Amino acid sequence: MAAEQKSDTGKSWWNQFSNFMRKDTKGVEIISYSIAGVLFIVAYRKIRPFTIFGKSSDIPNHFIREQIKQFGRVTKIEPSQQYGPLLVVQHHPPAKILFWSNKTIPIKIDGVDINANGYSWLQSVVAGKEICFMPMKTTSSQVHAECRVYLTGPKQHIDIGEALLSLGFAKLTVTVPKPVRNRKDVHAVALYQYYRTLDKAERYAKDRRNGLWQYALPPRSWPLSLWPVLWDRVTSANRLPALVR
Repeated sequence: MAAEQKSDTGKSWWNQFSNFMRKDTKGVEIISYSIAGVLFIVAYRKIRPFTIFGKSSDIPNHFIREQIKQFGRVTKIEPSQQYGPLLVVQHHPPAKILFWSNKTIPIKIDGVDINANGYSWLQSVVAGKEICFMPMKTTSSQVHAECRVYLTGPKQHIDIGEALLSLGFAKLTVTVPKPVRNRKDVHAVALYQYYRTLDKAERYAKDRRNGLWQYALPPRSWPLSLWPVLWDRVTSANRLPALVR
């Protein structure tokens, strides 16, 4: 009997709740719209789907911490005596609704000091192309954002900083940090991997006396000078041609 009474009580409560929800449709709509609104605000703050970046301060700090990829098109390469060549990028947010906006953000390739040959290479290879960029660090400069930049395309995905260093068109300006123990720190892991890649690219250029290293370093003796050539033929014979296409 007690079990039957509890069952009847439960059904009665459910019926009352159902009838209330059917009658009070405004309350249901308010609750539904409130939940949807809160979820939209959280999602907007997380990914900023409509925001077009125009300066470094527009980029939220969590974009740097979480290494959220951004996309855009390089409209031009702007020379700067203080910062070196800057990529002037028309940012493409995930949902672009301001189609008439011509806002651009200057981007400095993080970790490299680009020379005149590098500026010419950027003009001929990167200007006018679609790129992917990830902000690597917060900067006090309002002029530009410092990013890791990839040249994207159907058949290519080139790290521009790595390419410039491999060709000897830039110098490394950062030191590689110690390996990261906390693998959950997305930003620290990405920074270590990026700077390590840049360091390898510069060593590659130095070993082969590419670009600026042709005269900055003494020529290698005959047996040692053959080793990089033979190694390239075995492992990555088409590496440099792919970078300069």
